[in-house]
Amino acid sequence: MKKYGDEYDVIIETIEKMDIVDNHAHNLVSINSTFPFIKCFSEADGDALSFAPHTLSFKRSVRDIAELYGCEKTLNGIEEYRKSAGLESISSECFKATKVSVLLIDDGLEFDKMHDLEWHKSVAPVVARILRIEYFAEKILNDEIPNGSKWTLDLFTDIFATKMKSYPFKFNLANQVVGLKSIAAYRSGLEINPNVSKKDAEEGLFEALSAGKPIRIQNKSFIDYIFTCSLDIALSFDLPIQIHTGFGDKDLDLRLSNPFHLRAILDDKRYSKCNIVLLHASYPFSREASYLASVYPQVYLDFGLAVPKLSIHGMISSVKELLELAPTKKVVFSSDGYAFPETFYLGAKRAREVVASVLRDACDDGDLTISEAVEAAKDIFKNNAIQLYKLQKLVGSSSSNDDTPHDSKTLKANVPEQGIVFVRVVFVEASGQHRCRVIPAKRFYDVVRHKGVGLTFAIMGMTSFTDGPADGTNLTGTGEIRLMPDLSTKRTLPWSRQEEMVLADMELKPGEAWEYCPRETLQRASKVLKDEFNLEMNAGFENEFYLFRAILRDGKEEWIPLDHTPYSSTQSFDVASPFLQEVNAALQSINITLEQMHAESGKGQFEIVTGHAVCTSAADNLVYTREVIRAVARKNGLLATFLPKYDLNDIGSGCRVHLSLSQNGKNVFMGSNDGSSRYGMSKIAEEFMAGVLGHLSSVLAFVSPLPNSYDRIQPNTWSGAYHCWGTENREAPLRTACPPGIADGLVSNFELKSFDGCANPHLGLASLIASGTDGLRRHLSLPEPVLTNPACVKGLQRLPNDLEESVEALEKDAFLKEFIGEKLVTAIIGVRKAEIDYYSKNKDAYKELIYKY
Repeated sequence: MKKYGDEYDVIIETIEKMDIVDNHAHNLVSINSTFPFIKCFSEADGDALSFAPHTLSFKRSVRDIAELYGCEKTLNGIEEYRKSAGLESISSECFKATKVSVLLIDDGLEFDKMHDLEWHKSVAPVVARILRIEYFAEKILNDEIPNGSKWTLDLFTDIFATKMKSYPFKFNLANQVVGLKSIAAYRSGLEINPNVSKKDAEEGLFEALSAGKPIRIQNKSFIDYIFTCSLDIALSFDLPIQIHTGFGDKDLDLRLSNPFHLRAILDDKRYSKCNIVLLHASYPFSREASYLASVYPQVYLDFGLAVPKLSIHGMISSVKELLELAPTKKVVFSSDGYAFPETFYLGAKRAREVVASVLRDACDDGDLTISEAVEAAKDIFKNNAIQLYKLQKLVGSSSSNDDTPHDSKTLKANVPEQGIVFVRVVFVEASGQHRCRVIPAKRFYDVVRHKGVGLTFAIMGMTSFTDGPADGTNLTGTGEIRLMPDLSTKRTLPWSRQEEMVLADMELKPGEAWEYCPRETLQRASKVLKDEFNLEMNAGFENEFYLFRAILRDGKEEWIPLDHTPYSSTQSFDVASPFLQEVNAALQSINITLEQMHAESGKGQFEIVTGHAVCTSAADNLVYTREVIRAVARKNGLLATFLPKYDLNDIGSGCRVHLSLSQNGKNVFMGSNDGSSRYGMSKIAEEFMAGVLGHLSSVLAFVSPLPNSYDRIQPNTWSGAYHCWGTENREAPLRTACPPGIADGLVSNFELKSFDGCANPHLGLASLIASGTDGLRRHLSLPEPVLTNPACVKGLQRLPNDLEESVEALEKDAFLKEFIGEKLVTAIIGVRKAEIDYYSKNKDAYKELIYKY
């Protein structure tokens, strides 16, 4: 093979050292399985298999395995070693060498004495299922028909869809189905008819039934029907579907496995958002696959089977052909391992070598820089699959901004970092308070990361003043949920390096979302926005808070403001600089961008601005930002509070949020310079913002959740007290804004001032997506902007003066109730009414909230 200079060592080292995600493989078998070991090296059967030892890949692979085992370099030598060592031992050797961190298994290929998915967790930290749709359909037809009925297409469809959506094939983490797979290429070819008639499909069903059991479906119309039904289900659960393309055993008609035959499916708008993975480099149609991935956004590529079954030249050529047109962000690794641990080893070993060779050549040719090649390697072997199959909750966050292999900050989701004693499982409930369960590290990694922690239903009915459920929430101490850690959010505590923290979802049981869960509510809202309009909402927060220091007055501890200097005072920053430096370092260590900070107008008040992100990440980051600020303050003997109005005679604190919309990674909030845009924003932006303005009174019940919040939202305080919007008008609750570098007159985002530091960020952002979605659906328009102080504009309506008025608005808002969920909104209203009642009767009780927010 070609020799390369030292400058390429970083590419090789990155690829050799990284853990990888194997996106397509099959089950292992017992050491005494009748499945012949020689099948490790070939797709051939019968007499053709006897010629396998004379292929290039066989001779190379035997040497590779023998070198790993340290045994005689012959097939017999390897087989003797296997028998004497046993399956557990050889599996350990092979998988240790592969460094596979995630294994996605298509368990629809049956072998003698094959192990179930659970067994495979002994060889890979994370194992998930790929569901083979034809196998699943055949399994249904081979079972007895329910209630003595006769098979019809409608009955089959109902059972097929229902079982696919229910136990044991639920699409959730408990059953770990992360994608579908089709082997239509083996049955009737890839020229799938997306408009196959029910009549033809039913005839195909009857043909399959008439052939007797065990049923093997081969009728093209019925195969096409199963395929399109599966696409519908994949779309509804946002699952990718893998498709066998290219070469295989002799059951396959190679002429019909060219991925070009899929054009009718790819061009059908109904399925344009269903991600499709073309397996096996589509060999020998690699260039065709590359073209499809370059022009269809939903097409991804895999090169397992071609690597390692081809010659060295063949493997390198195939991968190069895939990358001739296909984006590196759309290529994923698989070993296509099956039956024998050695197939996983060979697939991973050769993939690392081949991809390294291809990327080095790309650098030599000037196609890539070295840093771009390193990024491509990380994407191909890991990051692309994590994104495509949505594995973040299973594997945790493993990406890094560091492009070198010496990435000491890479987060290991499945094993504790050295010295970790505790893991905090963090959640935020309806009143906006941060709470946690603390688990010893060993128990967390052995048990809790899989099964979660029990928690009472009452948690989402608790208020800021008591730890019991409020009346009217319909939540009591009866019933239990599971706090399921989202490993993608796991971080080492910057202020306590022996602890980690991780955000949790509230689930009825592992994998089954609880309808009251704030994080799931935001995820669901984001999915609606994405599915209906192909939009993502981005958010960035301006965190205002007060810093207090303790003094003794008459023998009692009293917290007083850290300083008394004005807005953006240099003296104020001098006083707080050690604290703020530590906050900056802590945020950086957990990958939260701090854009700027300064002293605010209140005595001891500061503001920290964090970078924008997709709203689900932004909400998570806000929780961690608050945790960092409060914890670092405590560590320095200070007290930080986000309470909106800790002193009724001083300036209030908000958590102003800037929102924008993106489509395929591009900001689409901004208008154009051709004069077609109103107010400098796009039509999409105007409709979305008009929806937020229309529902703003109701939204306040989410983003300004305490009676104290409304002591802040007053005229002439830059907090947005009137129902209006403006362009760069700091007295308007909604104002459009743009960063430096944007063309004059155009805007890139809008700010909502009403959001405060007591709001549950996930529920707050979910209410904003819901409101904006209503605007998009109804094509709402904005009224004219208010360009002066709204308090001086006659007839302008005030926003709710207090929490009671915002709750009344929410009670009347049928759209938000339906979108967010009736039960969750009922609980939120119950909590808010309890807050109203308590603080109306206890006028000074709000002062205690500095310790809670």
